[in-house]
Amino acid sequence: MSNNKVLEHVSRIEEMEIQLTTFNSRRALSKVDKKLEVKKIGDCSLIYEPNSPNSIYYNRVKGFGMKDIDKLEQILDIYMEQNIIPCFDMTPNNINGEVSTALFDHGYAVFEQLAFMQLIPEVYKEFKKEIDIVEVTQENAEEFVNIVIESNGGMDIDASVINRKAPYFYKPNFLNFISYNGGKVAGIGSIFINGKEGYIANDYTFDDFREREVKKHC
Repeated sequence: MSNNKVLEHVSRIEEMEIQLTTFNSRRALSKVDKKLEVKKIGDCSLIYEPNSPNSIYYNRVKGFGMKDIDKLEQILDIYMEQNIIPCFDMTPNNINGEVSTALFDHGYAVFEQLAFMQLIPEVYKEFKKEIDIVEVTQENAEEFVNIVIESNGGMDIDASVINRKAPYFYKPNFLNFISYNGGKVAGIGSIFINGKEGYIANDYTFDDFREREVKKHC
């Protein structure tokens, strides 16, 4: 695959990831609703959330590179006004010595690296008989939210928040599924749909069912 094709795929993933982040801010199981904002400066997308100033996920700069190196001070000032220190999500084509030096001069260093991998879809024609896949609907949305809470170690969430956020989990552009194994909840999975493309996220398999060919069916 050519470099241009790879960059096209990464660019589409980045754009969908911004859409997903915006959606996630609305469905977040928090007592105080998020006020996520996305602002465009040059080729950069600035994502920031004043109610979650310490969140790396909700406070990010995407698309920063040589074309916008002269705008770095302006970008950081916008976050400083919100008392936020942003994370810079960098794609390999936007990283060089000059960009790295500019960020380093402002106290930034590499924190972690992500890899995008392409997989040819495979259709599973046969599922294990004991595995049942159930789509989340209005009827079981609150059950699903409680499963999500359990998968996160049991967050302290008011029932009113669960009731208010549950409708986000069965929207046409955000499909969720529960995997049952022998009648017990084995795992969950989500797909965020943007146009004709989907972003698989939030997959989780409970400890008792890991390495038992459950997750890949979710």
